[in-house]
Amino acid sequence: MLSLAPAFVPSATAGAIAGAIACTDFTRRSPFALGGPRDHKEWHHFVILSGEIDLLVNFSCCDDARRDAPQGAEFPRLVLLVRHHTWDGDVEQFSSEQARVRGGQIDFAFAHNRLRFHDGAFEISAALEHRPVAVEMRLTPVAMPAYAPAIPMIDGPPLNWVVAPRLRVSGSVTLRGRRFDLDGAPAYHDHNWGRFLWGHDVSWEWGFVLPECDDVPWCMTFVRLTNRARTRALAQQLLLWRNEHLVALFREPDLEPRTDLGHLRPSGVLKVPRVMALLAPETRVDVPRWFEMHARRTNGDWLECRCEARDVAQVVIPSETRLGVTIFNEVLARTTVRGSLAGEPLDFRGRSVLEFIRDY
Repeated sequence: MLSLAPAFVPSATAGAIAGAIACTDFTRRSPFALGGPRDHKEWHHFVILSGEIDLLVNFSCCDDARRDAPQGAEFPRLVLLVRHHTWDGDVEQFSSEQARVRGGQIDFAFAHNRLRFHDGAFEISAALEHRPVAVEMRLTPVAMPAYAPAIPMIDGPPLNWVVAPRLRVSGSVTLRGRRFDLDGAPAYHDHNWGRFLWGHDVSWEWGFVLPECDDVPWCMTFVRLTNRARTRALAQQLLLWRNEHLVALFREPDLEPRTDLGHLRPSGVLKVPRVMALLAPETRVDVPRWFEMHARRTNGDWLECRCEARDVAQVVIPSETRLGVTIFNEVLARTTVRGSLAGEPLDFRGRSVLEFIRDY
């Protein structure tokens, strides 16, 4: 069961939100470099949903899982995906000489690419080497983060999660020479870390909902962590915010996921890194056309969240336990939320990105 500790303060001013981010969201780093155990994975994940263009940015460091890897060896990676009518982007990996990551802070430098938390906001500057994509932006959190430690895993130690569900963006994306302004665009951020291998007995269905209208006070995120066959749920949660504060947490007994038996059928699928399309060339994707999460508690609170998939891109990485690959399906969706919380009705439409991880 997920044990969630919301980073709550009585008055969620900008300074209080920034302080909560600094106290919970800092980068932990691997103990492998200091002679400790290996297989640490850690990433900071951002999604921006503007009217014209959608963007996914991920800075990660993963220990080199090969048994003959030197102490402290790791793979610093940047994932940058952008969609304007069609997908573009890539995954870039950096050498240890090109990468600097400060533990206890949020401060990544991968060659000319930078992520840091400074003066109450995330700052991201990134440009792909082989694709015409570059971003310069500042993301200010406007809701308190939630910290979810010790999410159980079948193979090994637990996974940890911090989520900042709602941010406001200033800055721009440049795609194929055209500049898109992001000023006022909504965004989502989370941070995960733990010790495990890609190819372990794990899968997940995760997503968030940001409202289409700025004056809607609600936003949410949900996660369902399962075994690879998706027959056993290890953790299942739905978190709901109203304005700055986390106001509801629905746990395993309260939730019922429902999934369409049919699958999304895109005409083409961007796979990154592009070379991995040689190992996973299929355009048929294991992504349902719709995904629902139903929540109900004995006190009368209830929520129904229905996500209609629109498009998908895939991040494909080699399995670390066997021959094969692990595929991250990044799914754009339109979402409808209905419900009632403490007698207050909810009824709004939103935009979502869902992530379905699958092993092949």
